Parts: sequence; structure tokens; C-alpha cells
Amino acid sequence: VLTGAVAMLRSTVRMGRQLQTMTIQDTSAFSQILAVGPKMRHVVEQARKLAMLSAPLLIVGDTGTGKDLLAHACHLASPRAGKPYLALNCGSIPEDAVESELFGDAVQGKKGFFEQANGGSVLLDEIGEMSPRMQTKLLRFLNDGTFRRVGEDHEVHVDVRVICATQKNLVELVQKGLFREDLYYRLNVLTLYLPPLRDCPQDIMPLTELFVARFADEQGIPRPKLSADLNSVLMRYSWPGNVRQLKNAIYRALTQLDGFELRPQDILLPDHDVSSLAVGEEAMEGSLDDITRRFERSVLTQLYRSFPSTRKLAKRLGVSHTAIANKLREYGLSQKKGDE
Repeated sequence: VLTGAVAMLRSTVRMGRQLQTMTIQDTSAFSQILAVGPKMRHVVEQARKLAMLSAPLLIVGDTGTGKDLLAHACHLASPRAGKPYLALNCGSIPEDAVESELFGDAVQGKKGFFEQANGGSVLLDEIGEMSPRMQTKLLRFLNDGTFRRVGEDHEVHVDVRVICATQKNLVELVQKGLFREDLYYRLNVLTLYLPPLRDCPQDIMPLTELFVARFADEQGIPRPKLSADLNSVLMRYSWPGNVRQLKNAIYRALTQLDGFELRPQDILLPDHDVSSLAVGEEAMEGSLDDITRRFERSVLTQLYRSFPSTRKLAKRLGVSHTAIANKLREYGLSQKKGDE
């Protein structure tokens, strides 16, 4: 452990020297990352600085927050921008395939990602999914930059910056024995944390406007106007899928849009779908009538957020305005006057 601490200290000292002597690089790569609110502006500001270094970079964030986009931007803004950038998802392919993809295969005469990207950067996405054996091999590579191709004893040395991304809590994985502690400390020297979209409310509407303009142009349709009540609906939603979910929701809405205005009812979100409502054990208690009423109230509560008037909600559910008004009153959900 002491040896690792000394190595980390030396690495930190070297990084400090690099920061002091670095030249200004082209940071236009970060223009593709929209950062309006303070949290994302802080992330981009940090990323601009860390992009200049060669030490491993760890990017942590929930699914859909744009970890791969940020990793690529860091590469493009670095002195390695003119060299290759390759990305591998560690959780999507078998362990043996990961080894040959990263280190190459001597029998097949195949160069691995590290060799192909010599002088550039390699993104290891979902690093928390990497097997223990591959973690050991990666740690060795990070320590001295050398590796052996599969089926070969000859060592190869390359100069590659490793960028890792994960949505998992690596500390918890270390505690459970699923992730090497020494590898975690080797990776956790330079870290960027991407906040979930729900924590960046100032970014939601600018992102919406960006996606609307982009997809309207791609589909060859006029850019629709955003309705006045769209902002409040999108801001209230929790966005569990983050920016990716918002992007997909806007794309889907534009492909089916009738008219020249984008309204809340045009954007169907999974949590507002009856089929996606979670039913816990407590929801199963009581008679069939009790269960039905509980479920019906849950459906109306969730949909009412996106369709905040009895007429809009009635149209969404395909029932009469009077029926919906009665149901809302029955469950105490009616907003009285002004929701007509």
C-alpha cells in the first residue's frame, strides 16, 4: 500500500509540473457539450484542464449523462488530438474478447486498441464491468505502458492515455471484492463527475431547443415552436435516463408531430406510461376494488403532470372530459377552477 501511495504522490507531482508548463490547446471540442447551469459549467472547466494531462482519467456519471461525449472532447482538446481515439465497452463483450481487443492477438496477427491508438487515447467504458483478470492486466499496463499480445511473450510498449468511464460506485465494488483496490486508486487520481440531468435544471430547455433544431433540420421539417407550458412539464420530470432520454424523447416527438408547435402531450415519457408503472407488494393489499382504485389513482396522478387540464387528460386517455373531471374529484386530484 505504501509503494502505491508513493507512486501516486510522484504521479501527482508530475501532473502539477505538466499543469504549470502546459500550452494552450484547442478547446473547441467542448463546444459540443452544452453547459448553461453552474454544475455543467464547472465540469467543462475542470475537463479543459484535465484534458491536457497524460495520466489516466476517470469519468463517473449515471447512464445517459454523456460520459463518452466528454471523454472524446477531452481527447480532442488534448495534445493527442491528432492521434487515434478508440473506445471499448467492457461490459458488452466476453472477457477473452476484451483481452484480444485491447492487447491484440499474435496468432491472428491482430493489433489491439492500445497498439492501434499509440500516441492517442483509449476509452474503457463501463470499467466497473471488467473482470478481475483483466483488471490485473490493465493495472500492469497503467504502471509501465507495456503489455503482451495474446499468444506472445514479447512485450510491447506504447504511449496511450487511458480514459475510463463508469456509472457504478467503484468504492462499493472495491468493498465487495469486485474491483481491485489498487486499480481504483490508480484510476481515481483525475476524476470528473457528471451530474444527472435532474440536478441541472438550467440545462433542460437549452438542450430541448438544441435537439428540436437538430432533429427538425435532419428530418427536413420546419422547426416547431415550443409551447408555453412545455418548460414546466420538462422541468418537473425526473429524467432517469438523463440527456440521452431527453434526446430520444424529442426525436420521437418530432417524428410524430402534427402541426407547428411542440406540446407536453407530444412528448411521451416512460414513467407516464401505464405499462411502466411499478407495482409493489403494498399496492397488492386489499380487495380487487382497492387495488384497482389505487392503481387508477397512480395513473391519473402521473399523467396529470404532463396533461394539466381535464380536457388534455381526457384526450390522452380517450375518455370524456366529464368522466375525467369526476375521477379527479373522486381522488382529490382536481385543481378546481382553471384546469378546464
